[in-house]
Amino acid sequence: MSKAFPTQEIGSLPKFGWRTKPFRQMGLDDEDLRSAKLWGERMSVPGTLRLLKLLSKRADFSEEEKKEIVDFSLLYAIRMCEMAGAELTEHQGLDLVWSGEQARTEMYETPVSNIGGFEFIGKVRSFDNKYWRMASIRGSPSYKNNYHIDELLFTQKHAKRKVKVPVTDAITIMAWSDNHYYTAKWAREKVSPLRKSFNARREFTLELAGIIRKVVRELIEGGVEEVQIDIPAATQYQSVDDIKLVAESFNETTKGLSATFSVHSCFPPAVGYEILFPQILEMKKCERFSFEYGNRDGYRRGVDDDARPGLTDLKLFKEYGYRKGLGVGVIHIHTDKLPSVGVVRDRILYAARATDLDPKELYVNPDCGLRTRKPEVAQRMLDLVVAGADKARGVSSSD
Repeated sequence: MSKAFPTQEIGSLPKFGWRTKPFRQMGLDDEDLRSAKLWGERMSVPGTLRLLKLLSKRADFSEEEKKEIVDFSLLYAIRMCEMAGAELTEHQGLDLVWSGEQARTEMYETPVSNIGGFEFIGKVRSFDNKYWRMASIRGSPSYKNNYHIDELLFTQKHAKRKVKVPVTDAITIMAWSDNHYYTAKWAREKVSPLRKSFNARREFTLELAGIIRKVVRELIEGGVEEVQIDIPAATQYQSVDDIKLVAESFNETTKGLSATFSVHSCFPPAVGYEILFPQILEMKKCERFSFEYGNRDGYRRGVDDDARPGLTDLKLFKEYGYRKGLGVGVIHIHTDKLPSVGVVRDRILYAARATDLDPKELYVNPDCGLRTRKPEVAQRMLDLVVAGADKARGVSSSD
């Protein structure tokens, strides 16, 4: 980016009731139609009248109609990104956008549903009282189809800003699955139980990485400029070997490919992201790490360590001589409690001083995806990202 503190979303955005109910065999109500109209007009979404006419059916949508509803939800998400900040600052819109994963069930189920060898075994409760379907690997994974290409092509056609695609990595799919096939395979080997467990994880991960590499290659051929590799499970297994595997998996996924690659990770342990260092610096093609920090930070003003306790381990990047890009999460996304624009500005300025990175390489974003928030809250969070970055640029340019 050519300006200081460029802004980005990390992946998911909330889905409106009119987007989800048709797929749950639930009828739409007056509030769903009101919401579609209000947000469509607010964000000047093209074709809103067509959507309202479609939704007026309220139930019994055909597969073609459901597809059209999903397309409209993609448009709403794109506009949400491109209008971010409009109510708080004159420089509206995120610099790097995506369509909010509106075409996906969620970040785990969508890839697993499209990779051979998996069998769904039940639902598991995750954060914010959300549930996801867990799968068991029953044989070697195999490529079935590209589960993100249509989403990319639609977003490229309608977005006015630079586009990136978030792709769930092999480590996360492995960690969130039952490892039936590889555990049974390695049980026969004459090594320690700990080594058997790790070897099973590693083989599963690296075979998955080969499948995901094919998906990413086709996205690059489709014209994507940046691929964000999502690794929320990077710290789930905390041995040195497992942290090394996080980097090895990324390198295997991006091997032989040419594009801009970034990495997003969240859910750090109590000790923070230090557990990933220095191994994550072995991710050869990673041009930017995007980590969450806002969730551990306070709400008072200030740019010193006492005021910004959630961001102090940003100093790790400077200590290890890291000079590439960095995305700093400045909004805690698991609460509706919002910081002020001034606090967001201070978090950004603290990050700049703690890392000593070129402000053009220091990206600003929410901690993670916003799918668990209501649309009104999610929009306000994106507004704060854009407005906070704008305020920080004003300070930076006067230094």
